Amino acid sequence: MKREPDSSGNPGEQKPGVSIASILGLSVFLGLIVGAGAGAAQILPVTLISAIILYFNRDKIAASGTPENGAQKSAKPAQGTYVWPELGQFACAISAQPYQQTIAQLAQENGIDFENAATAQSHILRAHLIPDNSNPYDSDMVRVNINSHTVGYFDHQPARNFLDQLEEKGLSGQITICNAMITKSADAVGKKPNYGVRLDIELIK
Repeated sequence: MKREPDSSGNPGEQKPGVSIASILGLSVFLGLIVGAGAGAAQILPVTLISAIILYFNRDKIAASGTPENGAQKSAKPAQGTYVWPELGQFACAISAQPYQQTIAQLAQENGIDFENAATAQSHILRAHLIPDNSNPYDSDMVRVNINSHTVGYFDHQPARNFLDQLEEKGLSGQITICNAMITKSADAVGKKPNYGVRLDIELIK
């Protein structure tokens, strides 16, 4: 009696297997290799033994080249970086004094004209807010990068508030993005201009 194919598996799912022709071909190949070294009398015995071994292990051989279902299910697309909502207020200032040259260069590269206040305020950049625990004396630090350049850090309490907000959103330790604006104070006599960075985020105290 002809047996019907097993349909108990998932639709469209086929069990791995190796064809009889492939088994015979590989067995003959192994027999010829052994025969070349040990003598022609060994070709037939090696071919038969190889064929028997390959036949009874054909499912395992095929399965070894097939990705496991569990591995496929565990693969998940990378999550996108969280972007803070645009408020248009730029109320959060950061500590940027050590990075004056970097900020001035960014302003120049982006063509920000501080002589025209309206133009300067409309020039929006993207800032990456990076939790930074590299300081052994203060683990509550947040670094701010613009165009891959560090432009400053949050002060201690604002950093703590920001990290608390990340934790509430389930984003602890993750890099997030917000809009940023470069500012420049009025020149004082005999002093260099003071550049700053303001972020468009609201820190909950």
